[in-house]
Amino acid sequence: MKLIVVCLLLILAAAPAAASHDKIDVATTNDGVTYIGEIKSVEFATLNLKTNAAGLLHIEWRYVSGLTSNFEYRVEVSGGVRYFGTLGPPGKPGNLSIVGSSGAVEVDLVDVVKIVPIEQGFWNRVDGSVNFGLTYTQANEAFQYNLNGDTFYRSRKNYAKLTYQSIFNTQEAGETTKQHYVRFYLSQIGRTKWGPFQLGELASNPNQGYDLRFIVGGGATNTFIASARKMFFLNLGVVYNREYVTGGSEVDQTAEALVGASFRRFKLGSHAPSTQLTLNTFTGLNNNSRFRSVLNFNISWKIIGNFQFSFQVNDSYDSNPPGGEESNKNDLSLVNSIGYTF
Repeated sequence: MKLIVVCLLLILAAAPAAASHDKIDVATTNDGVTYIGEIKSVEFATLNLKTNAAGLLHIEWRYVSGLTSNFEYRVEVSGGVRYFGTLGPPGKPGNLSIVGSSGAVEVDLVDVVKIVPIEQGFWNRVDGSVNFGLTYTQANEAFQYNLNGDTFYRSRKNYAKLTYQSIFNTQEAGETTKQHYVRFYLSQIGRTKWGPFQLGELASNPNQGYDLRFIVGGGATNTFIASARKMFFLNLGVVYNREYVTGGSEVDQTAEALVGASFRRFKLGSHAPSTQLTLNTFTGLNNNSRFRSVLNFNISWKIIGNFQFSFQVNDSYDSNPPGGEESNKNDLSLVNSIGYTF
């Protein structure tokens, strides 16, 4: 229950609306149309442009022929290279010109993976989503709720992600199950594919033998693939794992080797589904008989405006759970939810 309260406080903390810069950015498309507004972002092969007359527009990136702005952005291109600067007039059609402190660099629009603003205020750098699902079956009085979401923060040198989830199931004459977690991830942004990362996690899953799990650690991350349609990341590191065993006062402590991978793939178009598959494995360093893995698959569709529908599969495996034989080695959950992106 304490973790649920933490999740709600984190969501409320991210709620204030971000201030916007003047809507004087210019975007042109292949059919010769010019749009004037504020570039919110370019991601998932879509330009998100906020205008005074038509609100927030979602323009497929393959139709964009030019983009200029007097405000600073971070531009990521295929291969993981990142540039910082304003968006000036290009010297060649079909290019994007990034004007930084050391001069202008031009890249092909086709190679652009992401463009995000480098704003001055804290809240201007925050975005994410909140999702909620609720089901009830009268026949067996089965009740389930789930609350989950992501909050992102980006600056010139850092990228942070906060993930939270809470699942509760109960039914008549059946076992009540619940699981909660809050996970924080921080990586340092550089011009190369490799960079350091740090992570921390608080989790609770009595089904697998622990009332509270505390994880902290770090390592190195590598961007193997970064294109307009797919991304693939690899994390290598070491973590410290401290677990409070369910139904007793025992506390387990172990060091673990972390090997993790995350793959994202999405179709062109703002209403096409976005998918993400993440797998993290933990191998005990001072207890070689223990192996853990955490799998997450998520697919989401935009419904209307900032609302989306999501389907999620979570699977957690532990070869030697802290609760012993009374605990489940495997825990699988399927989650449907309606969410709001901000």
